[in-house]
Amino acid sequence: MRSIEAIVVIGSGNWGLTLASLFSSGRPTRVWTIDAATASRLNANRNNPSPTYPRPIPKALIVEEKYAVDFDPDKTLVVLAVPSGQVRSASRELGQHVVHPLILSVSKGFDAEQQRTMSEVIQDEIPGACVVVLTGPTIANEVAQGKPTKAVLACENLMHLALVKDALRNDVIFFEVSRNPQHHEICGALKGIVAIAAGLAEGLELGANVQGVLMTEGLKELAMVASFFGIPESVAFGISGAGDLITTCISPDSRNRRLGVLLARGRTLQQALSEVRMTVEGVAMSQTIETLWALDVSIPLFHMVNAILRGKRCDPRKEIAGLIASI
Repeated sequence: MRSIEAIVVIGSGNWGLTLASLFSSGRPTRVWTIDAATASRLNANRNNPSPTYPRPIPKALIVEEKYAVDFDPDKTLVVLAVPSGQVRSASRELGQHVVHPLILSVSKGFDAEQQRTMSEVIQDEIPGACVVVLTGPTIANEVAQGKPTKAVLACENLMHLALVKDALRNDVIFFEVSRNPQHHEICGALKGIVAIAAGLAEGLELGANVQGVLMTEGLKELAMVASFFGIPESVAFGISGAGDLITTCISPDSRNRRLGVLLARGRTLQQALSEVRMTVEGVAMSQTIETLWALDVSIPLFHMVNAILRGKRCDPRKEIAGLIASI
C-alpha cells in the first residue's frame, strides 16, 4: 500500500519553487536543481533567490542537487516541474533510479514531434510510473503570493488520485478531480495559441474589444478541437479549458501572451522566445493543430496564429482585422 510521506520537486524554476514552497507546509519537501552550483546559488540567496522568484524560500524546504540523496518511491511523490521540452529527458533520468514512481506532472505543453501529451511522454520513458496531472489557471506568481485559484488533478488510478489530493491539500490551490488526464492536458496546451493572439492584439494596442472577440473565437475553436478529439464539452468549458484560456489571455505574467505582444512590436519569433526566456507551449501546439486545418476543421484563429509564427503572414494588424471580418 503506497503512502505519501515526502515530496521531491524536480526543477527549481519559478513554478518548481512555487509549488515546493506551497507543499512544504504539509509534507517534508525537497527541491532538486540541475546541478550543485544552482543549489548553492539558491541556498546562498534564500531571501531573494532569483528574478523570477523574488521571495524567501521557506526554512523547511531543502534545496539540493538532483539525486543527491535516495528516496523511497513507495512513500514519495515526485513532482516533475521542468519545462515541457525537458520532460522526456528528465523522465528518462528518473527512470534510471526508480521503476514505479508516483509522479505529479505540472508542465503544460505537447510533444509535437511524437504527438504526445506530457503524461504520455513520462509514461513512454517510465512505463511503470503512475502519473497524476495538475493543470488549470495557475499563474505561478499569483500562487506564490498566496492568491487563491482552482486546478484539476487528473489520473486514471482512483487510489493514487485520492492520495495525491490529500497530500497536496493547502489553502491556495483548491482541486477538482478527473479520471482522464489527456483530455485536460490537450485543452491546457490549446489555450496557449489563443493567448498568443490576445498578445498580438495587446501589442498592437487594438483594445479590449478586439481581445474579447479573439478570446470568444478562441474558446469556440478550442471546443471544436476538443470535440474532434472526443473531449467532452464539460472539460473544454471547465477550468482546464475555458478557465485556463481566459487566465492566460489576460495575465501579464502569461508567457504565450507576452510572446504575442513582442511579435506585434516587431520581434522575430526567435527574438521573442529569447526575451520570454521560458517555454512557450502555444508555439509547438499551433503547428500540431495546423493539421486539422488541412482536414477542413474550422479553426481560422489557430490557423492565423500559426501562419504568423511561421512567418507566412507578416502583418498581424491586417490578419486580425481579416479574421474578425470573417468569423
